[in-house]
Amino acid sequence: MMDIKEIMQQLIDYSYDRMLNKGVYPFCAFLVKDGVIISKGFNEGLFDYGNKTIHGEMVAIKKACKSLLNLYLDRCVLFTTCEPCLACFDTALWVHIKHIVYSVDHKDFPEYSNDHPYTIDKYIKENPGSIKISKYILHNEGIQLFKSAKKKHGW
Repeated sequence: MMDIKEIMQQLIDYSYDRMLNKGVYPFCAFLVKDGVIISKGFNEGLFDYGNKTIHGEMVAIKKACKSLLNLYLDRCVLFTTCEPCLACFDTALWVHIKHIVYSVDHKDFPEYSNDHPYTIDKYIKENPGSIKISKYILHNEGIQLFKSAKKKHGW
């Protein structure tokens, strides 16, 4: 069983692989149950279908719903390279995920984030205890990942 940093390192490695071998941005996610990765996702729809709603978190959650029949998602942890957008965050809440872990947030790379007046931080402040958020796990490694993406993709 892996710990939080080992899982995040695997996610960052997976993100580099997707970026280098699939040409996608490194917005990737894992769903983890009891320290075991049960599903993986990346923003596969952006290039294949032009659908900007197919984020890594959405793909990982969809795969987990198929394999677990949505029965145990409340026992899963969502790991993501970057702070989830509000759509992905809301989806995590909808399927009863109780813990989200990420490396970089919207303040690190504001050009990657949608500018919404409502934030995850505000939700947590308004709904204390509703979900656990673990920020900045392997933060320097996440920063390097997104700097590499910026260099590769020119944004």
